[in-house]
Amino acid sequence: MNIKAYLSLVPVAGLLCLSACKTTPQMTSRPDFLSTYDHLQKVDATTWRYVSPPLLANCNKFMVGPVKVLFTEVEGKPLTLEQRQRTADFVRTAIIMAVAKRYPVVSDPGPNVAEIRVALTEGYRTGGKVGLCVQGEILDNANTQVAAVVRTELSEIYVPRWENQATAREMVEAWAQRLLTAIDQAHGK
Repeated sequence: MNIKAYLSLVPVAGLLCLSACKTTPQMTSRPDFLSTYDHLQKVDATTWRYVSPPLLANCNKFMVGPVKVLFTEVEGKPLTLEQRQRTADFVRTAIIMAVAKRYPVVSDPGPNVAEIRVALTEGYRTGGKVGLCVQGEILDNANTQVAAVVRTELSEIYVPRWENQATAREMVEAWAQRLLTAIDQAHGK
């Protein structure tokens, strides 16, 4: 199965997943990562999203915060700090590379600068595949949420060091590309 078919993040940021997360506006047990869940609308069985095109269009530069990996084990097997950091760096780099194709990526807040925040909130295995729950949002320089997403994804076959595999790279890059597409659409591109 094609990994790109599994992904529709966000993008904003990103970011990649939900079934084990139960992260919807009606959710009772969700990791509270997003600044608010009030505006999310169901897109399909695996995606909840919110975008305010007028507010997002005012954001012309982007800061990409460190990606958070909020889970510490997958199916009872602990993740090392190194594995979590490698995964976070992998996702953050993909987002920066995608956004930097058309927009300045900066390291400091300022006028017209938005912050992209992403968290991997759950990891699990299903039928030999790795699943990731992703939450992401874009906040404008007044910390107003201008876009958000919650998504359930499955990558290809699970293998140790999955983030180094070509299929995982394609999955995360496709997610980052969807983030860029959402930003472009808000800017009329």
